[in-house]
Amino acid sequence: MFGISDRQLGLLVGLMFAPFALQLLGWAGTPLGGGPCGAIGLDQLLLEQPQAFFYAQIMLWGISLLMATGFFVLMLGFMHNGTIPKSQARPFLLIALVVGGLTALIYILTHTVGLPAPSPVGWLMSGAEPTDTIGVLIFLVLLVQISLTLRWLVQTEPALPKATPSQANRSKVI
Repeated sequence: MFGISDRQLGLLVGLMFAPFALQLLGWAGTPLGGGPCGAIGLDQLLLEQPQAFFYAQIMLWGISLLMATGFFVLMLGFMHNGTIPKSQARPFLLIALVVGGLTALIYILTHTVGLPAPSPVGWLMSGAEPTDTIGVLIFLVLLVQISLTLRWLVQTEPALPKATPSQANRSKVI
């Protein structure tokens, strides 16, 4: 998938691109809703809602960084003719794990309990934001991406070198 011979890694790259593609559907004004970054051209502007605007920007940064990380892994695939050394893909997948996890955490917190947001009068605590179909789909994609990334990282964990008998019997003199 995507020029990467490791199918699981190719699926992970596709899942890194999926949240941004779903958000584009939200901006298009589909009946599925505006997504976590808000719809463009609604009656009430996001600028009039400080918490929604602040966390919509953070969500947009999160899904953009996730897509950029997927792009870097995709470029590694093109540079290595589809066979990416696991040691080179590992740092990018760790970044994707952290960015996806933080983005999913911010989404779930803003849509369940609400988080404080900056405003001209200081930090304001707001209630939970309403959910929509695109936002839930993006959240589910993030969860699948996180779980598959964890699975890939555990499966490709570098093995520790085994001690040879001569090394095991040596005693250190201090």
